[in-house]
This record gives sequence, structure tokens and C-alpha cells, in this order.
Amino acid sequence: MQDYDTTKTGYILSMTNQETICALATAVGGAVSIIRISGEKALEAGNSLWHGSKTLSSKDARRMLLGEVRDAFGTTIDASCLAVYMPGPHSYTGEDVVELQLHGGPIAAKLALEALMALGIRGAEAGEFTRRAFLNGRMDLTQAEAVCDIVAAETQQALSLANRQLAGALGTEIRRHYDELSFLLSEIESHLDFPEEELDWLPTEEVSGRINAVHEAMLSLAETSREGEILRNGVTLAIAGAPNVGKSSLLNRLLGRDRAIVSPIPGTTRDTVEADFVLRGIPIHLVDTAGARDASDTIEQSGIERAKSAVADADVVLWLTDASRKDALKWPEWPHRGALVQASNKCDIAAPHDGTIGLSAVTGEGIECLLDALEAAILGRSGGITQGLAVSSRHATLLRSAAKALTGVEVLLTESAWELAAIPIRQAITALGSITGQSVSPDVLDSIFHRFCIGK
Repeated sequence: MQDYDTTKTGYILSMTNQETICALATAVGGAVSIIRISGEKALEAGNSLWHGSKTLSSKDARRMLLGEVRDAFGTTIDASCLAVYMPGPHSYTGEDVVELQLHGGPIAAKLALEALMALGIRGAEAGEFTRRAFLNGRMDLTQAEAVCDIVAAETQQALSLANRQLAGALGTEIRRHYDELSFLLSEIESHLDFPEEELDWLPTEEVSGRINAVHEAMLSLAETSREGEILRNGVTLAIAGAPNVGKSSLLNRLLGRDRAIVSPIPGTTRDTVEADFVLRGIPIHLVDTAGARDASDTIEQSGIERAKSAVADADVVLWLTDASRKDALKWPEWPHRGALVQASNKCDIAAPHDGTIGLSAVTGEGIECLLDALEAAILGRSGGITQGLAVSSRHATLLRSAAKALTGVEVLLTESAWELAAIPIRQAITALGSITGQSVSPDVLDSIFHRFCIGK
């Protein structure tokens, strides 16, 4: 990873809190427990715990060394531990970093962390390592957010999007517009500073055209937020319908395994049955619901109420009917906020109902057509997830704010109202800077990094 040039962006150049921190960087109970230490006392603390044939030093920087970990009393915590020292500024955080790779299991890691804290090393807060990487210029804010997205990615497409963002694709695009507006602002401000001079100013039409180009680019980029949020957060799909139409069978077909109980007895499903699967790169949370009918059983009535609640909360509702029944229960117009897709099951023995997608949960017939319809309902179009940039809702809000600020600047430029034109351009620059971190408040940073797990 290359350093981000903090001298040109206004990033904070160093942490105001210089405490050395430590945390477990891996999940508890795995084969290996990695403890990360970052800060000016990282090397000293690492050598206090880890003991090998040689000490950790810049001479053996970035080399794995074998030794053992002991506490302050000389008691062995792990008799065979790997350690590596990575000097700042060329480390993940931009500070001196030591990582200890112990055998997995909660006890060894717990004792090692307690030994570090006894030395005065503070336990890291959520996302603090990545926050320090940002503050020390190792990455911009879009890249820092991508670290969290990589950890949370549930599909290959989501991972690919996060990796592009971590590589700097989004940050580079935003900074291009930021730099363009900064240049145009300096052009406008020169009219204020040197009103009587005959300088080689850009034609007003060119300035307006370039501002309009940035305006359109920001709106276009903001429109990708829907796909970005879908990939990052997934969508909820509720399967609803009358009893015995095949909702549970369809759930099992989509999952490729028996998750829900299938029975010819009506009312078998009395609560929601939930599971996750991936639809053409889109993470889907499936909810199978109780059959909709007039029920006298209080337990079944409760299940139907839960079905209505699931439908109301879902991003997409699949209303399923039984093609073999002419008196099939029509969509009951339950309150819902998501898109509605209607399908007829058991089309292997009967023709589907009018206006519905025919399928068979038993044979698999029509499943691809159903997936096409669900994909279109989720994305608002066919053709799958795009492979370009897809911003988050935070980015989209700031992009739209910047675009809104630029609306009307062209008129001000035509009237030579340079001072008034400069104000919204500064606002747009500030909004774009909040995306990359070139201008961002501590509260925003707190909100972003609190989403991280401790150790990242």
C-alpha cells in the first residue's frame, strides 16, 4: 500500500493520541491468534513478551522470527510463537507495528493481552488500527471504509467492489473532481483578487462547462448507490401465500438443501423460517412465512401476523399460488414497501395463473425465469450487477449535496458575480472532501470507525 500524500489534502498528519495500542486481530478459537501492537512503544512491548534467538529489531524488519511468549514473571504463555516487526511509516497504521502469532485458543491470547496491558499498552478501540492508518496518511477515507466492506462481504461481487475501493478507484475519482473544482475556484477567486488586471483568465463559458461536467459526473456516481447498498447489505425476500402452495419447497429449492419442513398438512409453517443465499451475486435473506388463510388456531393466527410483518418489512415480496387450484388465494393487498413478484407453483401438473410466473419447486422448471424476475425487481432492471464503481449511501448523500450546491453557479458566472459563485463551489469542495477525508469532522470519523470490529 502506498502512502497518501497528506501534504496536499489537509489530512491530520499525526495522531493527537500517541498511546501504543494492542488487540486480537483474529477471531477467538481459530488455529492462530494474531495480536497486533501499534505505536511508538510497539517494539519495546513486543520484545518484553516475545523471546527468541534474536530480538525484534529493524535489522530483521518484516521477517517472521520464531520464539516464545512469556509474561513479566517469566511464565511461558506460548512456547512456539512467530513474531514480526514492521517499522513505521511503512506499516498498516503508519506507526511501528509488532504482530505476535500464537497458537489459537482463547487462553493464550487472553494472557498475552493481559501481559501487554500490564506494560501500559492500551487495548484498541473498534477500528482504531485502520483509523490510525487513515490519520497517518496510509489510506484515504474511502479506502478505510473498504476495509470494513471486505470483512463484511458475503459475495464475490461485494468483495470485488470493496477491493476496487481499497485499491483507490473511488478515492481517485472523487479527488479528480475535488481538484477540478479547486482549480476552478482559484480561477474565480483571481477575479476578486485582481479585478483591475488583464490576466489570462479562462473564458466564462469554459468555466461554466467544466463545472457542469463535474455536476453531472457527481449525480451519475451518486446513482450507483443503490447497487452499492445492495451488494454491501443485501436484500430481504419474503415468500408468502396460502398454505400448501409450496413456499417451503421453493425455499429449499433456492437454497439447494432442506432448510424448511415440507408437509401436505396445511399450517405446518407457523413461524418465519429464515436463511441466506446468493442470487447472481446479490446477497439475499430469505424469509418463508406461514400460510395465509382464516385460521381459528391462535398459534397459527400469530404466525400469519408474523407473515404480514415480514411482508411489510421485505425489500421484495414473492406471492406464491398453487397452479393446480383454480380457487387460488389472490394477492391480499397486504401493506408492503418492496417490489411484488407473483408466481404459480406446481406448473409441472397445471398451467400457471394469468399474470404469474410458472414454476415447479419439485422439478426446478421455471426457476430461472423466477430468478430473472427477482433480479429485475431488486435492481430495477435486468443484466446483473455492474462491475464499475458503486458508492455507499454516505457517499451518495455527499455527492448529491455537492451537485446541489453547484446548481445555479452558471448563472452567477454569467453575471460576473464572482464572490457569490465562489461560495457554492467551496461548499461542493467541502462535501467531496468529506468523502475522501480531506475535510471531515471527528464525529463523522467516530461514526465510520465504530462500525469496525476491534482489531481492525
